[in-house]
Amino acid sequence: KIEKVLGQGSFGITYLATMKVKLGGNLGDMEAVVKVAIKEFFMKDYNERSGSVVMTGSNVDIYRNYQNNFKREANNLSKLRFPHIVKVLELFDENNTSYFSMEYIDGENLDDYILSKGHLSERESLENMVQILEALSCMHNSKMLHLDLKPLNIMLSTGGDMILIDFGLSKQFDSNGEPESSTPIGLGTR
Repeated sequence: KIEKVLGQGSFGITYLATMKVKLGGNLGDMEAVVKVAIKEFFMKDYNERSGSVVMTGSNVDIYRNYQNNFKREANNLSKLRFPHIVKVLELFDENNTSYFSMEYIDGENLDDYILSKGHLSERESLENMVQILEALSCMHNSKMLHLDLKPLNIMLSTGGDMILIDFGLSKQFDSNGEPESSTPIGLGTR
């Protein structure tokens, strides 16, 4: 169930949603409701809605190309299992577009956090940097580059962990250092 919009960029809308999951143990089962983030592929300059269905207009080839890149983003991200990288749960098509669900990080982005405090101490900055550098190291070991690293793409969880998000510009490389894929979903940051 979609609860609210968390954010929107040039190529997607991210929602807060709740979903029921079934948990099983050796003595029984139970259902729980968990929060997830769902990212919808939606090109705000090209798409419109008719109810919940996304309409593409006359730019179907451009739309499908970027939609494939969006799916590649989810698949590339799903390969990265690391505490400081957002986790992808599933990828699916619905309403004439694509979505992927991922871990919901309860907290705020690093940009808002820094602005609310005015500045970070040297110690806090270094502690935060170590977590993000570890996430980048994991990516680089998997032959992937983020290419849009900025405080807006780093979430600070309520537990104090830094989590790297938004892999729309990421690139995957093969063992020879050649790009296997590029997921240019977005225009990047100046």
